[in-house]
Amino acid sequence: MNGELDRLANELVIPMTGEVVPLDQPDQVAVALDDVRRYKRDLDQVRIVLEDALRFESERAGTRTLHLTGMDAVVTGGERVEYDAEELARELSAAGLPPERLGELIVATVSYRVDQRVARSVAASNPRYAAALERCRRVVPAPWRVSIKRGGTR
Repeated sequence: MNGELDRLANELVIPMTGEVVPLDQPDQVAVALDDVRRYKRDLDQVRIVLEDALRFESERAGTRTLHLTGMDAVVTGGERVEYDAEELARELSAAGLPPERLGELIVATVSYRVDQRVARSVAASNPRYAAALERCRRVVPAPWRVSIKRGGTR
């Protein structure tokens, strides 16, 4: 029995294929690793197609949460707005924005981020502030993701 346990501990069953790989055989381990990496690349491509199908359905339905049978599919990503926070701080200070308000607009974290709610308020209050915000603003792509939450509402 002990020999059987040792043998089992030295083998790995590859999910999806059922292939048994003896871990003490480097040639077979290397081939299996190469195969697993190829499977992963293939599965990543399939995942992208499936996520795109759900993203397109969410666009058609006009909602980021699809309530499906027994699960919800939540779509995130697309574009997000980013600012050059340091340049924005310089420009708004030079334009006369009070330091207290600047501290509300640009919130210190590990990195700087611009509070969108405050940005709209600051921009609406003064055309020079709006111009500074616009010069420091950029829209960057955010990867699309779909998370599945089992136990949905349908």
